[in-house]
Amino acid sequence: MMRMSAYIGALLGVALVLSPVAANAQSDPGPPEVAGLVVYASDYDVPETAKRVQDALNDAGMVTLTLDHQANAESVGATLRPTTVVIGGAPPVGTPLLLQAQEVGIDLPQKFLSWEDEAGQVWLAHNSGEYLAVQSGIDPESPAVTGLDQAVGGLATQASGASEPATLGAAVTAYPQYRLEQTSKTSVPESIRRYQDAFADAGLKELPVVDHQAGAESIGQTLRPTQVTFAGNPKAGTPFMAAQQTMGIDLPTRFYARESSDGTVTVGHVNIAVLAQRHSVTGIEEPLSMVTTATAAFTTAAAGEMTMPEGGVATGAGGTADSSNTGVIGLGLLAVLSASVLVVVFWRMRARTSA
Repeated sequence: MMRMSAYIGALLGVALVLSPVAANAQSDPGPPEVAGLVVYASDYDVPETAKRVQDALNDAGMVTLTLDHQANAESVGATLRPTTVVIGGAPPVGTPLLLQAQEVGIDLPQKFLSWEDEAGQVWLAHNSGEYLAVQSGIDPESPAVTGLDQAVGGLATQASGASEPATLGAAVTAYPQYRLEQTSKTSVPESIRRYQDAFADAGLKELPVVDHQAGAESIGQTLRPTQVTFAGNPKAGTPFMAAQQTMGIDLPTRFYARESSDGTVTVGHVNIAVLAQRHSVTGIEEPLSMVTTATAAFTTAAAGEMTMPEGGVATGAGGTADSSNTGVIGLGLLAVLSASVLVVVFWRMRARTSA
């Protein structure tokens, strides 16, 4: 039996070949208008802007993860302008939101993206509190949302040197199927371990796990088990950022597990098709389908389910793909590879269960 990595690696490995990575397609040098994306003009280059974010986070909370997307792109032979994401936060800021809706945990800690556009301008961006609230069913007028915006806005102002945002982003709406979820057959920690095993089987680098429950306990609050982890592959992610650099704020992909009040554990990931729609990414139909399939397979592995996840091989919301990009392989082969990934996942889970 071939390893799961052979199949998911095949899916994600060809994503770079199938899409236009040489041209960073954002033609307007002004601040991008992305739903819920607050953008500041930075006085510094990308490395210095990212460092200033890290310094500010270390003063107020903690840095969870920093990814240099440009360096990662270069590692797989692709070209990307300077683009770096810093992920981090502080329990006093995020926990009040988590106490209202555990679902928001998939978007916490906050993410700060700095990038250089084609005109040489450096920007720094973060998600608005409204964006996080609306996707999780939290009242955008909640004091917890206001508190998040104040904390994050102050940090971005300090890091960028700008006195105010260049844009507050396009209007925020609730995306249908923003999170693709399944019920897990095991606990939150075990579900996260299953995610990590699946990532390792696919040859992906291990990235941090954020324990929101532990964060809440550190400030004297009680939160049901809630954890988030990350997975990324430069070959899969670079085509999205080459199309629109702002996509870098939503990469690496986020996966989470949470326990509800009745003891049910839910696992899930953010829908890559929705993220592509958010950032107006077009022309990469095949890579989008491949990443959609791979992320669904990871969540199926975490859940311990032995059935095809609903919508697991769908390309997602309309308007995100350009059928003129025919790619190197046809959709028939894509369907075969997609099915193969899920079959191998199921057999590996069955083998682990019987071991």
